[in-house]
Amino acid sequence: MKIGIVGTGNMGSKYIKKFDLLGLDAVLIDLDSKKLAEYPDKFSKYTDIDEAVKKEDISHLFIATDPRSHIPLAKKALERGINVMVEKPPSIDPSELEEAVDFAEKKGAVLSVSEIELRANTVRNLEIDTDVSDIRAYRLNLGRGYINPFFDLAWHDLYIMSYLFGDFTIKKVKDKGDIFEVEGETKNNSFFLQVAWSHEFLRREWLLKTEKGDITLNFAEDKIIYPDGTVKDKDGVDKLELMIKQFLKEPSFESSFRAINILKEFSKFTV
Repeated sequence: MKIGIVGTGNMGSKYIKKFDLLGLDAVLIDLDSKKLAEYPDKFSKYTDIDEAVKKEDISHLFIATDPRSHIPLAKKALERGINVMVEKPPSIDPSELEEAVDFAEKKGAVLSVSEIELRANTVRNLEIDTDVSDIRAYRLNLGRGYINPFFDLAWHDLYIMSYLFGDFTIKKVKDKGDIFEVEGETKNNSFFLQVAWSHEFLRREWLLKTEKGDITLNFAEDKIIYPDGTVKDKDGVDKLELMIKQFLKEPSFESSFRAINILKEFSKFTV
């Protein structure tokens, strides 16, 4: 099996390390030849994705570039029947992603979206035996990203929300500069989400409000704390490695369908 990665920057470099660890035959693609030169010559390297997918027998391609380039790049691979996973957010326009999913299906390929946090211990091993009435979620980062934290950081929490509780509706978004506050609801609960770049302290945590007390999901330490004090500590499973393995073994459109719904909610707001 030969796999590819487009974009060898911050997130792309993490993928490449995992490919190496897993002993995968990887093709590296980046417009910047200087970035490619930083990696060992055991990897095939290209500055042109068209040349790479033409010359290399790639079965699965990961794309970790600017969100605006995700779908155009993905379609170059989907055209050849290559399964593709794009980083989040997959697009800024829900109709662009919908069209790409249809295109992938016609070509007999799969288009997926990275949902790395679903592989965290915090989500994989969560057990809820009572109704959750309200969710208080925080993703406050020390560093910065490509785009504003509503489109970038909030994405993680919203696909987790969709995965755990079904479709949701965003009711209000407050832009406070580097801090965004999002209010919404699912079928059975309400939620408040605060996300930020360059925050004074790191906080990646959910508080699930139940009649038995709060269930705390500590994403920073990847552990769960139940109301009775029981703690489910990090189990040592690497979430990126697990996501890569699952995509290579059984690629699915499920993440793209969630992403389309998230983008449709995002499109209601100008931020």
